[in-house]
Amino acid sequence: MALGRLSSGTAALVAGAVAAVIPPVLVLGLDQSIWLGLGAAGGAFGAILGVLGAWRARPESARLEPGAITGARAETARTLISDGRAALERLRLSARSIGDELMREEIKLLGMKADKVMREVQGDPGKVLAVRRLLTFYLPNAASVAEGWRALEHKQDPSTERVAQTRETMAALNDAFTQFADELHEPQMQTLDLDLKVLNDALKADLQR
Repeated sequence: MALGRLSSGTAALVAGAVAAVIPPVLVLGLDQSIWLGLGAAGGAFGAILGVLGAWRARPESARLEPGAITGARAETARTLISDGRAALERLRLSARSIGDELMREEIKLLGMKADKVMREVQGDPGKVLAVRRLLTFYLPNAASVAEGWRALEHKQDPSTERVAQTRETMAALNDAFTQFADELHEPQMQTLDLDLKVLNDALKADLQR
């Protein structure tokens, strides 16, 4: 019977059964006094009953089933991907009207990485937490930087310092996007490392016979 469905009588029965074991263990097994055994049993009975009672009192919404967790992740993934797609469209729109070839290619590369990440999360919503910051912070701000560069190109005499800083920031964003994309595959890399170790150890042992 699931803990969430225990009646008060069943909870008391469970607590009593556990508490009943304590006096014999303390008195006969550990050579303690009967009073210590009875006191420990009473304390255990109250503690267990309290824990079971608190569990029973939890609202059903707090008892998350695996399916509910999966559904919540899928919904989070859909929301973040939707927001990410909007930011990606801004990024691509800016790239189409940017004259500087190097910056235009940098922005296009950034968009390709973001699109790949979102496709992977769409296929496996369980990965969404690994890239939440990418979709909610870095991607929208990358779109803003691209739009800012487009405005820079329309100035007659843009600040050389501002131009250099924008280039550096866009390059750093590309590095960050690559890192986030790699982190999506980190669990598989850990599994691969473990598989390789197990296989190599087995091969080494068999070949040395």
